[in-house]
Amino acid sequence: MFKKIRDKIDNATRQATARAEQDFQGHAAQFQREAAAQGHDIRPQLPTLGMVSHAFGTMTDDPAMAEFMGLPAEEQLRQQREVTTYGQNLRWLHESGEPATAVVRTLDPTGRAVAGQLQYTSALDVTRADGTTYRTTITHLVPTTAFSQYTPGTRHEARIDPADPANVGVFGLVD
Repeated sequence: MFKKIRDKIDNATRQATARAEQDFQGHAAQFQREAAAQGHDIRPQLPTLGMVSHAFGTMTDDPAMAEFMGLPAEEQLRQQREVTTYGQNLRWLHESGEPATAVVRTLDPTGRAVAGQLQYTSALDVTRADGTTYRTTITHLVPTTAFSQYTPGTRHEARIDPADPANVGVFGLVD
């Protein structure tokens, strides 16, 4: 009797693993096509057992990430799309935005995490290249490992959207 149960569990596990690999290959192909349309050559690959083990080990150390991983797949995908849009805006600002510096004046949690990254609002004093200064508030994602870099008083390289000065990307620390 136990052998039959074990065999059924083994069979179900093999089938689930095969379906997961097929799903991954389909998503990877779609991701690769979308990346290629943007001029990137990215080739997703199935993670190795060591990569998975490390990822799950570090994931449980971060409560926001552990909570994200516990969400239904549809909500995970929605949040991943939100993070992708956020990242695309930052990339566009970095490549095309007006150079500036920004001093973080506040770092207030919104109480929300997106794809395991905590979201904050920050008041910024932004100084344009011509020396003019203005204050704006942005909502941004701050990885737990980089939190100390965004404490009030820190000065950063920034980029401003010329068409919308409230759209500011905050990048590396400036000495």
